[in-house]
Amino acid sequence: MATISTTANIGKYHGIKFGQDGKARIQFSAAETARVKDQGGNWVDGGTTWYNVTLFGGAAEALDQLIANQGGKGKVVFTGRMSTREYEHNGEKRESLDVVADSVGLVPKNQTTNNQQPPQPANAGGWGNQGEVPF
Repeated sequence: MATISTTANIGKYHGIKFGQDGKARIQFSAAETARVKDQGGNWVDGGTTWYNVTLFGGAAEALDQLIANQGGKGKVVFTGRMSTREYEHNGEKRESLDVVADSVGLVPKNQTTNNQQPPQPANAGGWGNQGEVPF
């Protein structure tokens, strides 16, 4: 299983769910679009990679509150274990990139990532060090 760390836009947010053991889980899709230079030297959008992200426990509860405050939209930075999964949709074979996240944070709305250092995760209700979501 590969480890990934990336910044992406929240796609579809599925909300928080609780297992029979009471453990919280959130799931959302996230899209990362590469920026590349064309032959004229101009920046253009390249291909988009979609991830299915799952986060568990107290970190899931904290992130659910943060995402809800932004209306289910925004940019996230996440780190976790990525695996691929094959499935069939309308007779067509496809591949899914699934991430079980170790940590996820929201990127402040006024911060961009083009040609900058990676953003720090948003503060999750005062837990942990500055910008950390507990896990």
